[in-house]
Amino acid sequence: MGYVAPVKNETAVNYGSRMVETEPAVAKIDKIPATMFPPVREEDERNAYRHEQEMDVMTKRREIEQKLYGKGRQFDVDA
Repeated sequence: MGYVAPVKNETAVNYGSRMVETEPAVAKIDKIPATMFPPVREEDERNAYRHEQEMDVMTKRREIEQKLYGKGRQFDVDA
């Protein structure tokens, strides 16, 4: 074995006195969850006239509402 001189090494003392961090310096970001799309029904894919049918239903619904509530009739008469 060799002789170790009693010399104080400042670099070794500073290095040994460092505190070890338990957490990384950069915070970890969670992954973005995958988007869930609503299931597509097969009947919607096969029906090419679905949009037109929905518009017809809405038009019919508006006509019925105007008959029941009388909305739109007075405005047309006054104009």
